Amino acid sequence: MQGDNSASYAGIGGIGSKIWPLTGPEIISRDKLKTLRTRSNGPGLTRLAAHLTALALGVLAVYLSGGTPWLLIPSMLAYGIVVVLLFAPLHECSHGTAFHSRWINHAVGFAVAAFTFRPFLYFKYRHAAHHTFTQHEDHDPDIVPFPTSLRDYFGQIIGLSFWPKLVGTLWRGTTGRFTEEEREFLPDSVWKQVMLEIRLLVLFYVAVAAVSIYFGSTIALVYWLLPRVMGEPVLRAIRMAEHTGAEESPNLLANTRTTLANPLLRMLYWNMPFHAEHHLASSVPFHALGRLHDEVSPHLQCVSKSYFHVHREIIREVLRNGRAGATPAGQGA
Repeated sequence: MQGDNSASYAGIGGIGSKIWPLTGPEIISRDKLKTLRTRSNGPGLTRLAAHLTALALGVLAVYLSGGTPWLLIPSMLAYGIVVVLLFAPLHECSHGTAFHSRWINHAVGFAVAAFTFRPFLYFKYRHAAHHTFTQHEDHDPDIVPFPTSLRDYFGQIIGLSFWPKLVGTLWRGTTGRFTEEEREFLPDSVWKQVMLEIRLLVLFYVAVAAVSIYFGSTIALVYWLLPRVMGEPVLRAIRMAEHTGAEESPNLLANTRTTLANPLLRMLYWNMPFHAEHHLASSVPFHALGRLHDEVSPHLQCVSKSYFHVHREIIREVLRNGRAGATPAGQGA
């Protein structure tokens, strides 16, 4: 029995996977994996069309609100949630599994990344390191520490650390001053490509801002920037649920959480609530993750009924640790 170990990303930045020997994928049979990993353009194009339709409905709702605050704010929030969930196709395209055609993966990946203020190539290499060193305290660049207090918890939800990191990525990519952590997962051979992409993105953002100011237009602000910011706490809550409180070990059956989300969220988040399944076999396309869940669910050690349930448990653990005067990282949920 052999699965699709995400350590296929090993060697990024010169660090091998031997220091973090991931386990768990071996529960998936080779024949089953071969069946599930078949890629196709159809499911991805269908899901993309559904997501774009939701975005269009969000734009329409904001427009029809007529600027009335009690209509405009909830409309922008709902639209913003759909915007930030574009992280899902970005993520899937970074794996090359959203579509069968490589060029569609790249085109859609670059487009949705730019719309959500993320550089696609940079994300691709950073995310590869996350898969190679999932929950490794020192080498997983996306590890989310267990909150030490309610203030810390809500700070993570509203993005107090996320936004400086995002802006910092654009700044460092523009200047070429990558941190030591970034140099671990960015091979020397891709620095120029990553910097070029980030510089073009920043140039585009500056151009949009300049044009908006020149014409006194609020279109980019109302239909892009503000909804993007307003929706981010929802994505932070989802991303926190994927690993926070799970084991900080190489065991993919225990260090990644699957959340049994509702069908609408599974649709807009491209089945990423099946997150443990994705880490067990990252070459399996999003549309086959439900079938993979049926295959591996008896073995999963970190499964929650809903995102509400996950965060209720995290908050309970934070409160318990606060009363006890200690916060052991990685415990709880």
